[in-house]
Amino acid sequence: MTEPTGVRARRLARPDAVLEGQEAGAGPTLLLLHAGGERRGVWTPVTEVLVGAGFRCVAFDQRGHGDSDGSPRTLALCADDVAAMLHAEPPGCVVVGASLGGLAAIAALGDPAIRARVAGLVLVDVVPGLDPGRVRRFLAAGGLLDPHAGLVEDILARVPRLREVTARLGLPVLMVRGGDGSPVTDDDVDGLLRQAPHAAVTRIREAGHLIARDRPVALAETIAAATAEWPALALLRELGAEQVGHPGGHLLDHLRRVRDQVAAWGGSRRARLAALCHATYGTDGFPHPLLPPDRRARLRAAIGDDAEALVHRYGVCDRSRTYAHLGATPLPLTDRFTGEILPLAADDLTDFAVLTIANELDVARTARLTTGTRSGIRTLITALGAYVPGISSRALADPALR
Repeated sequence: MTEPTGVRARRLARPDAVLEGQEAGAGPTLLLLHAGGERRGVWTPVTEVLVGAGFRCVAFDQRGHGDSDGSPRTLALCADDVAAMLHAEPPGCVVVGASLGGLAAIAALGDPAIRARVAGLVLVDVVPGLDPGRVRRFLAAGGLLDPHAGLVEDILARVPRLREVTARLGLPVLMVRGGDGSPVTDDDVDGLLRQAPHAAVTRIREAGHLIARDRPVALAETIAAATAEWPALALLRELGAEQVGHPGGHLLDHLRRVRDQVAAWGGSRRARLAALCHATYGTDGFPHPLLPPDRRARLRAAIGDDAEALVHRYGVCDRSRTYAHLGATPLPLTDRFTGEILPLAADDLTDFAVLTIANELDVARTARLTTGTRSGIRTLITALGAYVPGISSRALADPALR
């Protein structure tokens, strides 16, 4: 299997080992932790899909696997390695752990400081509530029990702790099950849901235990669909979006509604992510920034460069000076801080128009507005119809604007 383009080598020095890894892509970060007996290359076809979907993927050979040295004698050693990997990444990573990788991730997340750096957890055909007899039989059948007997017994002894950590995660959790070849049972899944009732569970029936090897594209698409917004939501909560008032609830409520509206209109992934974060830098109509514009790297790490660029343009837009030119293509957007003219055309202009209409429609639905203000929103949405006529017409037909 060829490596994805743009692969960069990574190396992480540990007190008793050097871990070799790689990264590819740009955007929200996924830390991919392989199963026992595997190596980072198992993620290559998964990474190809995820990079194409706008993610940055980081994968290491776990200690004692592949090109990494050291010995995986205990789960604590593997968990400490995961903690070191997360410290080397920006906050807001999503951790994807298969089998041993998932258990090491859970163990690492027992540390609140590590947990605070993570936006969510994907468990690939593994649960914290392992049945010892079934685990031993499954590993023995694959010839993996004797070579790793010490590690297996150490993990099984830590099951109560793994369950306890899972129950206190407070993070989004997705469990991806395999099919008939998986050792994970319905009872195992029920146990996970008792510990983490908010967890989502999905199944790839055509795969066995090693889903990354058996059905890499299906696994990648599942991860991409489920986790795309996790880093953004983690950042918004960290920045206090739930504590900022806004018509219809708090600011995060508003951001989610605008995201939902853009999605209902068939907006692109970029437009949906920008809609969810559109007020991060404040706007001309809502001067309550969660993040100053000179810290754009934080938002880029959460939603990717393209979506962040749209959020930035939306936030710095001088509305009176820009809206005076609605209908022009390109649209000369005036930066309200610098006075710079930023021409918008093609997808940038379309996404800007969709986002603007969705935001104004939500305000009309939730705020107590004067007749004049409501009329002004109708006029604005009508003008934006020059760029997205279908969406403009649908918005103008909404009862909130009649």
